[in-house]
Amino acid sequence: MILYAIFAISLAALLVDYYIYKRVIRTHRWGKWIRIGYIAYALAVDLIIISALVSYRNSLDRESPHLLHAISWVFFIFFLNALPKLIYAVVSLPDLLTKKITGKPSHLFGYIGTALGVCVFWAMLWGGTVGRSKIKVRQVEITSPRIPVAFDGFRIAQFSDTHVGMLIRSDKILGRMVDTINALKPDIAVNCGDLVNTQAGELTPEIVSTLSGIQAPVYSVLGNHDLGIYIHDTVKISPSESVNQLLMLQKQMGWTPLVNESRFLTRGADRITISGINFPANYKLNGHASSMSGVDLEKTFSGIPDSLYNISISHAPQLWDNLLAAGMSDLTLSGHIHSMQMKFRIGKWAWSPARWMYTRWSGLYEKDGRQLYINDGIGYVLYPMRIGTYPEVTLIVLRHGADSQAKTIRP
Repeated sequence: MILYAIFAISLAALLVDYYIYKRVIRTHRWGKWIRIGYIAYALAVDLIIISALVSYRNSLDRESPHLLHAISWVFFIFFLNALPKLIYAVVSLPDLLTKKITGKPSHLFGYIGTALGVCVFWAMLWGGTVGRSKIKVRQVEITSPRIPVAFDGFRIAQFSDTHVGMLIRSDKILGRMVDTINALKPDIAVNCGDLVNTQAGELTPEIVSTLSGIQAPVYSVLGNHDLGIYIHDTVKISPSESVNQLLMLQKQMGWTPLVNESRFLTRGADRITISGINFPANYKLNGHASSMSGVDLEKTFSGIPDSLYNISISHAPQLWDNLLAAGMSDLTLSGHIHSMQMKFRIGKWAWSPARWMYTRWSGLYEKDGRQLYINDGIGYVLYPMRIGTYPEVTLIVLRHGADSQAKTIRP
């Protein structure tokens, strides 16, 4: 499906190049070799991208981090090449209408389109360098009468969606992530899933050593990418083998994976609970199933008293509706969406393409005294770029209070 989409977009890009050639290159009567060079460049870029995608799709080793890195940069170059020109072409179209009406050439919208295209080019270049590697800390404060007095000030560091196999220089960004978490001095840390991108083999001994450096107890759940459903060569390693290795490595790092299960957290004489919920089987992707997917709320909350404040970890934020309907979970922590790695913010208003697909897609949500927080994640998929949505570590501070409320302290 992605291959067909890129092929269609590449054809559209060629049409845009033809439009630019007629409107700019040929109109300005530049030299013959410049005209030939532009045509050769337009054809070469699209052919290289299509060839790279076809080769990648036919590779038996396409889960290899080296191939993942290579194809992600192909996507990056494609978007960096195509989007600014597409914006120029669309914005400059009114000039053609103006010329037809007045009979005089118009360049106003062409200039505007050029300026916007340049801005988009630099935004994407920023997103592929600083934007994908600068970690931002967001802080949220949750107040509830259900939070015990002993847990007033309890600090939770939330991180998600590292997609280790996709990370460029994973040792550096994961090291900075661990340092950021430790600097917050949390009581616990929570990983909301998609630790790996395809399979457990992405967790090399060096990465295991780095992630073992988190100085707080870590509780984790499985995301869709952790379930092995994207493994192409299932003879080399099956999804179930990958999941078992992943769980073993997490335990080796000192983490506590929660597979439809709960634990008690004790502070002084008081207790709260933390629960981990699996990725829903009906959300499976890539046409593959996994024996480790599937939500079992009855099993997850078995033996957990309703009187205790509960923190639930669910990779998929869509499960919040199920939890609300069941009267479970005071605070739900999720990931999965990472704002589709593109967010535009003006004051408190924010927009992302994720709005087209998800009702709740980033940040803090509240309903009936219960909260959901969706972390924007650390890593990326498809293309190594983040525009307006930096890699995120969230610090959540619990407060005992008479009234339920939630607020973002550091956006």
